[in-house]
Amino acid sequence: MKIRGRLMIAFLIMTLFPIAITLLSTQIILSRQREMLNHYYNITSENTSTIDILANPFNILHNITFEDYRRLKKVVDSNPDKLLDKKFLATENARLQKKESFLIVVENGSYFYIGSQKGLEKLSYLPLTNEYNQKYDYVTCIDHKSSCLIKEASFFFSNKTQGQFFIVTNYSKLVPRWTASIREMVIAFLIILLTTAIILVLWIYESIVRPINILRIATMQIGQGNLDTPISSTSSDEIGQLCHDFDEMRIRLKDMIEKSIASDENTREIISSISHDLKTPVTAIKGYTEGIIDGVADTPEKQKKYLQTIYAKANDITYLIDELSLFSKVERNSLAYNFIPVNLNDYFTDCISDVSLDLESKNISVEYINTTDKATNVLVDTEQLKRVIHNIIDNAAKYMDKPKGHITIRITDVEPVPAEPPLYRQIKDDGTDLIPQSPPEEFVQVEITDNGPGIDEKDLPHIFERFFRADASRNSSKRGSGIGLSIVKLIITEHGGEIWAESEKDAGSSFYFTLRKETLQDNKEIGGSYE
Repeated sequence: MKIRGRLMIAFLIMTLFPIAITLLSTQIILSRQREMLNHYYNITSENTSTIDILANPFNILHNITFEDYRRLKKVVDSNPDKLLDKKFLATENARLQKKESFLIVVENGSYFYIGSQKGLEKLSYLPLTNEYNQKYDYVTCIDHKSSCLIKEASFFFSNKTQGQFFIVTNYSKLVPRWTASIREMVIAFLIILLTTAIILVLWIYESIVRPINILRIATMQIGQGNLDTPISSTSSDEIGQLCHDFDEMRIRLKDMIEKSIASDENTREIISSISHDLKTPVTAIKGYTEGIIDGVADTPEKQKKYLQTIYAKANDITYLIDELSLFSKVERNSLAYNFIPVNLNDYFTDCISDVSLDLESKNISVEYINTTDKATNVLVDTEQLKRVIHNIIDNAAKYMDKPKGHITIRITDVEPVPAEPPLYRQIKDDGTDLIPQSPPEEFVQVEITDNGPGIDEKDLPHIFERFFRADASRNSSKRGSGIGLSIVKLIITEHGGEIWAESEKDAGSSFYFTLRKETLQDNKEIGGSYE
């Protein structure tokens, strides 16, 4: 669940949950209040409402004896002398006492009937009057000191004397219950708020804070160099995605560090290897030079032989220095390219002529086969591509184990792959494309095959990796830095082509790479040709 969804749920929990539980608890508390009203004042739930119990409790007090008051008022209006019948008054008073109330009748300013003497003594105020006022023939008042509600009605008896009756209701038992109910509702509301807060805190901690803490600990571990501990997160929200991305970063960082360590180790190994290889020709040069100086080479023939050896060893040193220089450029990714269109057949003929004499001296023959159009041009960097060809041929000659070696260079056309049509085409009024599709690129394939010892099947997938050497012994007679084929792959890739190899043990190896043909647009932009 996304964080926005969690926040919406949290908002609903903070609002709806407390409201719903508060309403439920209020309903329970008010139900108990109704039971209390029914117990003390004989009022059923039909005569009370939740709003009155909560907002206007004195309206309930008024309604407790309202029907009794109306009944007595009708008696007064029809037969006022009936209120001089003490038997009738006792019956009415007995009915009122079931509602925590009692009746008082006053005749001409004097008490005629008192339903409860103790109740009367508690009253601090009773609205007795000596004059009848038609405007105020009905009075309701509250005696706060005695906690009583008083209903009064004035009238005249048949003998023209003034009379009054009072219905006094004791609400002293009701007020504490109202106070307790309010206190219970406040406590319930606070408990509901506290429970809601605890639920939200636990939920937010489990869904947000805990993953953040896991991420913080993982950050500290990464800062301390520990990249082996995975960052686990089961959530699918933004924080879970952040943990996943952070773990991906940890994996990539670990791979980068491992590659950097491996590269440093390979760098140290190649420098150590080249340094070791440099000692051999330097030692030989020193030895032969001392032989000439000391007069050991006392004949012209010996001197010539010594000088030729010194020259050969100097060439070895030059080769090793070139390897170091090339290695430095590879490390900085600073190999420069100058692409120009050249004639494919002429270029390869010249390259083969450069290496043919050296190969013949090693008893290795070269066969050149070109089935492409002789006018085919390719867009290449001539120096870098020559490095590719020489490197592959030199490797074949270096590891040749046959008395008569053979290398075949075959160039063929590659069937062009048509480009996929665009999803949307913009067409002119005449039906032609507004943006014409560029023609598919055309390539040629170069295959260099030898009949050498071949490459082990386990080594074949790694031969284009930097610093990979199938023969890692420093004492091997086959000099090499292990970066030659990786440079070859880099150069071909920069040319927009592909390179791969096939090999069969003890039967030979075949290296394939593709070169992009020159297009008319290339010729317009660059121009020129190779001669």
